[in-house]
Amino acid sequence: MRTAAAAVAALALTLSVSPRARSESGWADKGVWARSMTNRISGEIDLLSRKGYVDPYGQTPRPLVTVVSFGGQVALAEGTYVEARLPLVLGQAPMLRHGESTRDTKPVFLVGNLTAGGHLARKLLPELVVYAGASVSLPLTWWPNAREIEVADVALMTRAFLDTHRTFLNHLPLRVRGGAEMQLEEIVDFRTDLTASLALSFGSDSTELVVEQSNELQLGYQGFGAGLRVQEAFLLTEPDMAQVALEPFVNWDMSIFELFTRIGILIPIDEPMGFGLGDHGMTTLRINAGTKF
Repeated sequence: MRTAAAAVAALALTLSVSPRARSESGWADKGVWARSMTNRISGEIDLLSRKGYVDPYGQTPRPLVTVVSFGGQVALAEGTYVEARLPLVLGQAPMLRHGESTRDTKPVFLVGNLTAGGHLARKLLPELVVYAGASVSLPLTWWPNAREIEVADVALMTRAFLDTHRTFLNHLPLRVRGGAEMQLEEIVDFRTDLTASLALSFGSDSTELVVEQSNELQLGYQGFGAGLRVQEAFLLTEPDMAQVALEPFVNWDMSIFELFTRIGILIPIDEPMGFGLGDHGMTTLRINAGTKF
C-alpha cells in the first residue's frame, strides 16, 4: 500500500508542476484521443459465466452474475475532472461448483456501491498524457442478507478481482490511482495504470487491501482497433490471492455523435479463479458503450 501510494503521490506532483495542457476547445476536447481527458458518459455490462453451468430448471446455459453500471466523467476546469459510477448486480446464489446444480438458485438483484471521485490529467507531450486521482465508494445496500453477500462476492470475480470497490458490501472503499496513456502515429495506443484500494469494514468483516495494475496495448486505424489487456490484482489481506487475467478486445470510436464501444473477453489464467478456458473455467464478456461530449 505504501509503495502504491508513493507512486501515485509522485505522479500527482508531476502533474502539479508540469505545464498546463493546451486546450483547443474549452476544458475538455471530445476529439482528444486520451480517455482521461474527455467528457464522457457510458454504460458497462459484465457477464461472468462458468463452463458447464446450466439452469437447474430449464437446463440452459446462463451467466453466474451480471453487473451493469452507468456513469461518466466531466471537466470542472482544464485538466480537472469529476467522475461517478453506479453498478447494479443480478446473480445466482449460491455459486455452483463444477457445473453442478442445487435446489437454491433463486436470482438476486442488488445495488452496488456508488463511486464518486476525480482526477487530474496533463498532456506532457503530444503523444503522452498522465493522470492521478482518488475516489470513495458509498454502499447503497445496507444490512445485506447471506444470499446478497454471496452474490456480491461472486461479482468480485467479474473483473478478476479488479474494481472490487463496486461490490464490497459492508465496506467503505477508498482508492488512489494513477496512470499514463500514449498514442504513437495514431495507430498504436498504450495505457498503464496502478490503483490501491483500501476497503474499510463497517462491521465484523475484515478490512481489505487490494493493489491493481493493468497494461493495455491497442493497434488500430481511423477509429477501429484491437488489442490485449494484461492485468494483475493483489489482495494483500488474503493468503495467496494474486490473480492474473488477459483480455483480448476490439474497440470502435465512431465519428458520428462521438459514440464509442468496446467488447472484450476477460480470461483468468491462474489461481484462485483458475484457467478461464479450462474445464469449468470462468470468463467474463465485457461490453462498454457511450459517447464523448
